[in-house]
Amino acid sequence: MKTFKQALEAYLKSLNEEHTIYVLKGFNYWLDDLDTDLFLGGKTVNSYKNLKESIQGLSSTTRAMFLLYENLLYLYDQNALGSIEFFTQYKFIIIENDYFDSYYPGFRTDLETIKNDFESEEDNIIQKFYCDIQKIDNTLFMNFNEIPDKEFKTIKLTEVGINFEVDNNLEIELYSNINHLALQGIIFEILNFGKGKILCEKEGEYGKSIGIIRKKFESINIFITVKDDFNKHDVEESDYKEYLEILQRKNPSYNFLDIQIYHAPDENTETKEISQAVIIDRIVKNCMKAQKEEQFRDIFVTAPTGAGKSVMFQIPAIYLAEKSDLVTIVISPLIGLMNDQVNNIQSMTKLAETINSDYTPSQKENVLEQIKNGDKSILYLSPETLLSNTDITNLIGDRKIGLLVVDEAHIVSTWGKSFRPDYWYLGEFISRLRKSEKSNQNFPIATFTATATYGSKDNMYFDIIESLKMTAETFLGRVRRDDIDFEITSKTKEINYQDEKLLVAVDSINKLQKTGEKTLVYVPYRRHIDDIYSRLENQEKIGKYSGEMSSGEKNETLEKIVSGEKNVVLATKAFGMGIDINDIKYVYHFAPTGNISDYLQEIGRAARERGMNGVALTDFFKEDFRYINQLFGMSAIKHWQVIAVLSKINELYKKHKKRNFLVSPMEFSHIFANESNTSRIDAQLKTALLIIKKDFELLNSSNYIPLIFKPRSMFTNAYFMIKDGFVDKLVSSDNFKYFRKIQMPRNHTNETYTNPVKVEYVWETYVLDFKKMWEEKYKDLSFASFKYSFYNNELSNFDFKVNEELIPKTIIEIKFDKINFNDAIIEMSNILNALKDIFDDIRQSRKHFTVRELANKLRERLSFKNTYTPDLLAQSMIYILNNIDTGHFERQNFATYNSQTDKWNIQTASYETRIKKIIRQAKLSITSNMNAIQISVKNRNSNKDIRVLLAQIIEILELAEVNIRTGDNPEFFVRVNNSNAIEKIINDKFYKSKTVELVKEKHDNSTRITEYFFTQLSTKKDRWDFIEQYFLGHLDTTDIKQIKDIQRQSKKENVSITNKVKFPYSNWEEASGISPDKFYIINEIPIPTYFGGEFTLNNETYPFAYVWEDRKMIVYNPEETEKSIKNTNCEWKIISEQDLKLSDFM
Repeated sequence: MKTFKQALEAYLKSLNEEHTIYVLKGFNYWLDDLDTDLFLGGKTVNSYKNLKESIQGLSSTTRAMFLLYENLLYLYDQNALGSIEFFTQYKFIIIENDYFDSYYPGFRTDLETIKNDFESEEDNIIQKFYCDIQKIDNTLFMNFNEIPDKEFKTIKLTEVGINFEVDNNLEIELYSNINHLALQGIIFEILNFGKGKILCEKEGEYGKSIGIIRKKFESINIFITVKDDFNKHDVEESDYKEYLEILQRKNPSYNFLDIQIYHAPDENTETKEISQAVIIDRIVKNCMKAQKEEQFRDIFVTAPTGAGKSVMFQIPAIYLAEKSDLVTIVISPLIGLMNDQVNNIQSMTKLAETINSDYTPSQKENVLEQIKNGDKSILYLSPETLLSNTDITNLIGDRKIGLLVVDEAHIVSTWGKSFRPDYWYLGEFISRLRKSEKSNQNFPIATFTATATYGSKDNMYFDIIESLKMTAETFLGRVRRDDIDFEITSKTKEINYQDEKLLVAVDSINKLQKTGEKTLVYVPYRRHIDDIYSRLENQEKIGKYSGEMSSGEKNETLEKIVSGEKNVVLATKAFGMGIDINDIKYVYHFAPTGNISDYLQEIGRAARERGMNGVALTDFFKEDFRYINQLFGMSAIKHWQVIAVLSKINELYKKHKKRNFLVSPMEFSHIFANESNTSRIDAQLKTALLIIKKDFELLNSSNYIPLIFKPRSMFTNAYFMIKDGFVDKLVSSDNFKYFRKIQMPRNHTNETYTNPVKVEYVWETYVLDFKKMWEEKYKDLSFASFKYSFYNNELSNFDFKVNEELIPKTIIEIKFDKINFNDAIIEMSNILNALKDIFDDIRQSRKHFTVRELANKLRERLSFKNTYTPDLLAQSMIYILNNIDTGHFERQNFATYNSQTDKWNIQTASYETRIKKIIRQAKLSITSNMNAIQISVKNRNSNKDIRVLLAQIIEILELAEVNIRTGDNPEFFVRVNNSNAIEKIINDKFYKSKTVELVKEKHDNSTRITEYFFTQLSTKKDRWDFIEQYFLGHLDTTDIKQIKDIQRQSKKENVSITNKVKFPYSNWEEASGISPDKFYIINEIPIPTYFGGEFTLNNETYPFAYVWEDRKMIVYNPEETEKSIKNTNCEWKIISEQDLKLSDFM
């Protein structure tokens, strides 16, 4: 039998074209038996060192030679490719092992060295070769960096048709949800070990994976078969008894619950009943397989609220600890949830603990010491805590992890206001941990959630599996809750929606309260709690619960609800995970604030007690959907923000002149000027970076990774100014060892345009190592308490007054290297004065405006280097100018935002005063002979200090290089693998983030589905049928289109098209005379029926850009009409050109 390796060697030896260098891409694993003399440099990862001598030898030969793809990358980096081709007359031909997709098996030796070099934060040669390295079993798989702007002839191995054989007696198991990387491992087993029998559960479920394998190996006899016992769920009696014994430590009368799970969710809604013990057993068995280094699977579980999810991972954790001394790490989103679970597990075991930000260093050290020495084995952590410990031994010492649990896993795929980016970063961290030689950890992941959609556009299941890099055995619990009824009452606005909505809600809640049954009322915002509460009758029976309340206040509410002292709780979404109140009868929604998944999670709080029935109630107005859109819009990243973040990263890359560097969120503060604090800037930056990562994945079919980033832990340093008179006191104190002097100008002034009195001080600047000071001197305090006490002068054994002797400081560095100072002031003044003129026009017209409209007006008046700058300027300047103190006794924002319309309204003309202050501050802070300046600003309200605001404006306009440092925020590690890929996006005037568009489309789609649920369904059966179909992905795009059609059929208002002109061109490329947007050309949009006429709606006439008569679709340019267009009751689709998406034509 000829193996793949033998067939490959025979093929490579047949390549003998003279003056040809054959570049081998993806063959490193199989090259050991080939003649080293045929390779330029050699066949090892370090062979680049010998290239120069080898290439010089080409001048005396014509024979064919081989070259590793790594060495081609090295020659490109050295700018040597052109000279080799010119002087030696040799040409390059790439031989690609396209059995693999992007990730190729690497060298057999030096694995740990290669992996460590790749993960190093110092630049090295390995990082020039690879953009990613992943470990599958004991083999490294490499993803190569790209060679931009250079094309080579490429021969694909599958097209050559080399002949080799496989053994159909050697089996491989293939799972339906196998991820891309794991599939490369399957292909490797076929090629390297000759395994030719693929076992699967049901071939129909494998479409894509089986299709890929069949296509790649169409000439090879691969045998695919169904394995009968793949899905058997039998638990051995002895194991069952051991699991039950652990459960009955809680209560001797307890038994495992039976759960309904979907038998074939891709096909129908049929369920089968399994015991909790089955899932417990599958987790335990896969954990034991992992410890034996056998093939194992992760576990994915959805089960409705009240189905006992916690028990299903707590019992495996206890079993693994007691039987095998293995550690279980449980990732949980909330401190309260962690504390509750640790308390709840105490009756079964004393082995569980948690550490979180409430813990002091002493408490943390004590817990971790108990974990390390084996006294504790179950550790609850937040994702942020896990991510901040890149060396897992910091948490568990040299112990083995048996299981890693991600609780409330739906958060991984939840975009919007409650999005937790750190949940997305877990996948990369866990993947590295499972594949690291150093940590030597092998364990399955088990995920648990009450709600995760399966299939369709909103496929949370797929998102979770992909993000956490799981190959999972899946248990989808039945979402239908026959014990919950619906009372959704349609209401119609008569005059004032908000007043009428409030009155109706108050009336309903009063009636529910009088029933005496426990009632949970969900509202969108905290202000609704107060508005409703103030109008209710029996306020002593009403509790409040929101994220802004203290833990003591929240606990008091919960205790009084549990005891029955209160029977109604008004709550935001903060009332949710980890709150166990089993006898809630009614769940009333003031208005829907999320998708069906969110709604189901919330109504699932009702009737958790077995045998009880619950009711989900809503008084529904069609205007209620404003809250869903508001909550989404408040956190949505914009296209221009994605480009601005990339632009800043590229600027820092060029500044550092290295591919690895650290960035501070404050360096991006000008992009997120609407955020009020650094923690929100940090979260928005993480989200933007994640969007960039996913954009590159979507843009690049080869899975190439141009940019890598990793979040860091909490801040550890802070900057302080110390007057000369206090320096001696500091130097002589015991605390001096925590301070380090840094070079900064000694003369400081507090002179600003707002404070024109020039007072000079002589200061030294020091950086304080907070982490070291906290850990060495204040172990009895949590970090939050330490920080609070420090800044409020309540810290014991610290004799310095913060804000008097130690002045917290923000450092602003401005360097003019692109333009001189005078020209910078002139350019900034011109732009700000143009902005002032625009505000004048808007104020005179008394119109409200969107940020996009303001950006378009800036484009009309000014020219900008980058397409995103007007958007950045429009959004940021409103917030920046609002933050400038006008000096008036009653300070008022010049513009206010209406979240319902997404528009701004100019209230006063004070923007002119604020703009003048900025210009005068610039002239005051920087003199004409300066090309660089360092400014020290007191931290207190530094985000409103006019000098910080000035620096942000200079950064937005790209007039200088700006660096703002506070020391009190974390840093991100960034690696730029390919700056060309980044610059290609930055320089694309028409670039739009595909991820931003997909997130928006997903939001729009889920909103349509939610609207249909509330408006088109009437019976309990219909509603639960709809929910079940939605969660199983059976509501496909056809169904959604039918929903739209049903809605359109009920709409009565007509549109008439007038002054229409037939579109005269056969395609968009010919239409240069009307300058169509590039969107139509790039996406090959069908040509319209008419262009440039008018349409009438509700007796109002509007200009249109294009009309597609067959699609009943009108596109208009918002800049050509002053009237607001509302078509909520129209059979035509009327859409602004700036909001147009490709999906609108599907």
